[in-house]
Amino acid sequence: MSIQPLDPTDPAGVGPYRLIARLGAGGMGVVYLARSAGGRTVAVKVVRPELAADREFRTRFAREAAAARAVGGAFTAPVVDADTEAAVPWLATGYVLGTPLGEAVAEHGPLPLASVRTLASGLARALVAVHAAGLVHRDLKPSNVLLSSAGPRVIDFGIARALDEEKLTGTGLVVGSAGFMSPEQASGQAAGPASDVFSLGSVLVFAATGTGPFGRSDESSAAAQLYRVVHEEPDLAALPEELWPVVTACLAKDPADRLTPVELVELLGPGDSTSWLPAALAARIADHAAAVLDLEPPTQPHRSAAPLTPAQPLTPAQPGAAPGSAPGSAPAGALPAAEVPTVAVPARTPSRRALLTGGGALLLAAAGGTAWALRGHSPAPTPAPVPPTGGPTTGTAAPSPSRSRAKGEPPRPNWTWTVPTNFLDARPVCSHGLVLIGGDGVYALDGKDHSVRWTDPKAAADDIHAEGDSVFYSQLNLMAVDPAGGSVKWSFAQKPGPDANTLVTAARVLAADDHAVYALCDVMGADLTTDTHVKGIMALSHKDGSLLWLQHRKPDADPDVLAVVAGDTLLYTDSSTNLVARSTANGEQLWFADTQSQAPYPPATDGTRAFCSAPGLGLQAVAVKGGKQAWLKTPPQKRLWYTPVSLGGGVVYAVLGGATMTIDGTTYTPPAGPVLIAYQADNGTELWRVALPEEVTMAEPPFLAGSTVVVGSDTKGVFAVDTRTHQVAWNFRSPSTAAASWQFATDGKQLIALQDNQVYALPLD
Repeated sequence: MSIQPLDPTDPAGVGPYRLIARLGAGGMGVVYLARSAGGRTVAVKVVRPELAADREFRTRFAREAAAARAVGGAFTAPVVDADTEAAVPWLATGYVLGTPLGEAVAEHGPLPLASVRTLASGLARALVAVHAAGLVHRDLKPSNVLLSSAGPRVIDFGIARALDEEKLTGTGLVVGSAGFMSPEQASGQAAGPASDVFSLGSVLVFAATGTGPFGRSDESSAAAQLYRVVHEEPDLAALPEELWPVVTACLAKDPADRLTPVELVELLGPGDSTSWLPAALAARIADHAAAVLDLEPPTQPHRSAAPLTPAQPLTPAQPGAAPGSAPGSAPAGALPAAEVPTVAVPARTPSRRALLTGGGALLLAAAGGTAWALRGHSPAPTPAPVPPTGGPTTGTAAPSPSRSRAKGEPPRPNWTWTVPTNFLDARPVCSHGLVLIGGDGVYALDGKDHSVRWTDPKAAADDIHAEGDSVFYSQLNLMAVDPAGGSVKWSFAQKPGPDANTLVTAARVLAADDHAVYALCDVMGADLTTDTHVKGIMALSHKDGSLLWLQHRKPDADPDVLAVVAGDTLLYTDSSTNLVARSTANGEQLWFADTQSQAPYPPATDGTRAFCSAPGLGLQAVAVKGGKQAWLKTPPQKRLWYTPVSLGGGVVYAVLGGATMTIDGTTYTPPAGPVLIAYQADNGTELWRVALPEEVTMAEPPFLAGSTVVVGSDTKGVFAVDTRTHQVAWNFRSPSTAAASWQFATDGKQLIALQDNQVYALPLD
């Protein structure tokens, strides 16, 4: 809603429109408030000069502008005019007399539930119209959603795909906003209509809570937010329970598991735009509308140069159309029916059908078959589905109603599987619909029925990492394999180093991101002499395994370290109780902090802070940039913190131990049993705590699966704590009597729990 005076360098007019003021600037160029000779108020977007000089961009821009002209419906700002062949191309849309959602929330706080219901219905209908025209928005975010007295409006759908090209984005243009991108868009993959649905879900979380589901842009970097979008689950703790079904249906990591806009329209119902906004916000919008209508063009041009001359518009603008209106608009007070394209609605998958019909009161009102509780004014409390979880390639699905169980009853495994060879205590990994188990061999199980899709019996893989389209592990050398069939893409055993007189041998895989895989290595003379032997750390290209960089470590450095990637920083523990930070770009050591953290305990990160153990096995947060300690928790009364895990939504979970034990000559005798505690990641403030009924293992950190934190006990099974109710939800006891630690993974649909040589797939419902 910010309107600024014209700059002295601005033209007096663009095409047939006289400029009045500046509305802002973005990835495409400058946006002006303008008025036609007939008095119509429009927003004119003028392309940046460097884009105007690119012929390929002009071609795409013309194509997308023409397609955008076909977008109808009452919930978009229509494209009314364009000149794609002018010296500086431009595009005009109907000006919406409203305020951006981001500004509205900043000034007036989160929207009430009734307003969010109407917002959700309007945005779903807008996407139906945009997609029916063959467009994908690709940048649906709060600033591109305008709130008007007649309902929400989506803007800027006319240029998103024209900008989304490798040649242009490679020059620094980023199409999309970090905290509202879909996982596929954030990881550089193709973004289709399902990507807009994910962004819609993120916008709804922002509208209802004041914060996006992956953090605030003013509190974390874009890289950190992108990391969370791809790897972590959204933070829905503050989201009203009534909104969980529709939001989780949008925020599935796997695009195939999201509802389509048409299905969302069916789910949400028509909505009601009568007095749909809080009174203070509605008054603010009315004042803004009156002020805009009173604005007049400057009496003197801002430049002596002649205004831009348009070519013929694509089609004549409709005479007498009101700003933001479209033919067939519904009367005031009711949102119009969905602008559903004249094609058959595709058959829903079982997971989608479960969202639409499963669980009775979950999504459909029991009386009359009317649409879900978003339409009602006082919906009864309903069980909320599990929110999406992290991982670059994991998928999520709605819970199946057939798997409902009594309160407190543990889930029955979907399947179990016995590891056929020696197990090396390696954490399972979920990727591309597979469950990857390492040990004396690597086994890739189908996540649905545990059938073995492929295996590598030669591997001795105690660390498996899946990132992008590859799985990485050690098999005497470092392997990159195709998860679909296990075929080897490349391997790195022993290759020449940066110095022609050296050879580099791969050791343990530490971590991976979308660009490289990071591993420990050994460097020795080309003649294989040991007098030049040194330890190192290296980065290999995802694409072909080529050596990107290599850095030496200290001669006495311990290989038993654990690592995590935080944006552009590789973090790992070392044998000197340091936390080390290296640049992922060149391996340069950025800093190291004497945290007294123990090497066997993995650090965790939210992209901004690293969380690790501390002196006396306490708990601490360290800033990723600079290594300064952000906060510290000292164990009270000789108790021990078990290793922490940082989870999405700015929450850190850790267990305060309850067992007597002696470490380095010090005996810890706690006065009570173990406790799971949730802390605010940025400042360490305790949010809540839950007493656990039995002692749990110190070998593994708590693990998030959906909205449940699970903690393993060597002899008492798995304890699950609901992060919404802050209660122990269930305790799964395995038939095994072995006293062994648990390892966990999740594909978003089920918890993969491994103890000793037994794997259990527990449904998340």
